[in-house]
Amino acid sequence: FAMQATPVRAADIAAGHLLWVAVRVAITCTAMLAVIAAFGAVASWWGVLAVPAAVLTGAAFAGPVAAYAAGLRSSHGLSGIARFVVMPLFLFSGTFFPVEQLPSWAGTAARAVPLWHGVELCRGLMTDDLGAGRAVMHVAYLVLWTAAGTWLAARRFEKRLVV
Repeated sequence: FAMQATPVRAADIAAGHLLWVAVRVAITCTAMLAVIAAFGAVASWWGVLAVPAAVLTGAAFAGPVAAYAAGLRSSHGLSGIARFVVMPLFLFSGTFFPVEQLPSWAGTAARAVPLWHGVELCRGLMTDDLGAGRAVMHVAYLVLWTAAGTWLAARRFEKRLVV
């Protein structure tokens, strides 16, 4: 609310928040890539692109979550996101076991969320097992989520902050 007292627009506040989230994700992922590379687990130089892919994945989630959070009156609603959204997505996104092992309906649902696309993109870059067509498809899907989430967050910030 203090930023709103300046000449900055609500959309600028949303963009600044989402940019800060992207910077934090980039710092974390760069540190993780350094550790992974130190242990020799990067099979290709394409692995360096896993950092921007991870940042794009984080941005795909940051917008919708920021839009949701902008509508909350207290922080109590955020614990539900961790428990009922983030944890199931993390478990059923192909991070720990292939999505193909899930029932067909669950595999289809897993492929519809951006985390699966981010996992597939980062894994493919790290193992040098990613075709250009699949990479473009994953990036396009994540960009779509990022753009829609950013737009939605800007609208929600404006609704919440502009009186």
